Amino acid sequence: MFSLGRSLLFCLLLGCVSAESIIATVGEDVTLICNYDAKYYGKLPACWGRGAIPSRGCDNEVIKADGTTVTSRLSERYLLKGDIGEGDVSLTIRQVEEGDSGMYGCRVEIPGWFNDHKHQLTLTVVAVRPNAPKVEIREVKPRTVTVRWSPVFDGGKPIESYLIDLYIIELSSRQTTEVYNPKLTQLTLAELRPAKAYDLRMFAINSVGRSDTSNVLTFTTKEAAPEGPPLDMQLEPLSSYTIKVTWKDYKLQT
Repeated sequence: MFSLGRSLLFCLLLGCVSAESIIATVGEDVTLICNYDAKYYGKLPACWGRGAIPSRGCDNEVIKADGTTVTSRLSERYLLKGDIGEGDVSLTIRQVEEGDSGMYGCRVEIPGWFNDHKHQLTLTVVAVRPNAPKVEIREVKPRTVTVRWSPVFDGGKPIESYLIDLYIIELSSRQTTEVYNPKLTQLTLAELRPAKAYDLRMFAINSVGRSDTSNVLTFTTKEAAPEGPPLDMQLEPLSSYTIKVTWKDYKLQT
């Protein structure tokens, strides 16, 4: 927080500019602090711009206030959420993007030569890993399972792929499938084993890294139906009332 007491007056008269750096992540709201002593100076006009603070006003102005209320703004993403009449002209940028990175300057217009309060900040917005997907099962068959998921926040970098992890509980074995079409929201996984219990989880991947795991689903594939009737059936009479029937085992879908 910055207020204009006597300790800063000498610096301001020489045209000094206070500065700091802020690092934020894509998608969060960020507040750039700028205050002045409204009780001492009264309610004063203030503005925020992008880039170095010029000799007058604010270059590439994003928001401006008259000492009481906001009079203009470049976008609804730019807000002065503090008490402007009390000297809080801190700039809040909603849901920051990588393109918001750069230098910002706050100027409070104090009457007199070289009296303006000037505060400069450098904002760096960095991308992060995607959010974890939420996955649900649509259909289970003996050899396939169909799953569906909702689009997730990409962390500021496009999602490149999804990774689906299947764990066969009884066999303690794992198989993974990577989906390289990020627009997909549903997929059928094939070559599963009938009547087996599986754990399924999913990850989203962008250039920063892999998301945390999704919710874990446990399901059991259906029993497989026989491929056909018994083979090589033979009948052998044992008595007037009994017949022995033999056949080869039929092949199950496996």
